Amino acid sequence: MRRLRLAACVAICATLLVSGCDSGTATIAGTLEVGNGACVWVRGPGANGTDLYWLRHLPSGYDTDEHGLGKPDGSHIRIGDSLTVSGALSWVPFERNCDGTHTLDVTAIK
Repeated sequence: MRRLRLAACVAICATLLVSGCDSGTATIAGTLEVGNGACVWVRGPGANGTDLYWLRHLPSGYDTDEHGLGKPDGSHIRIGDSLTVSGALSWVPFERNCDGTHTLDVTAIK
């Protein structure tokens, strides 16, 4: 019985490490910031002033460049522009290349 519990615990922990832990959805209104060309953030209101949200995944048709976000219709959202993003908030263990205070898998951009 003890081995079975240990095996179940290891399986659950491994699943959490691979997939991350979802913590709900959010809609954030803020300004666009771009890091090194590959990392895109939105700075929005937070409990202590502003929070940084890393836009880990973008909806189909959106692309990043050194000036901001390219939209599917060919227009651009530039660095410093206001926008609203919606998506799933998640915690991503061990992925540190672009992480900010929060990670957002974006489903919609307005």
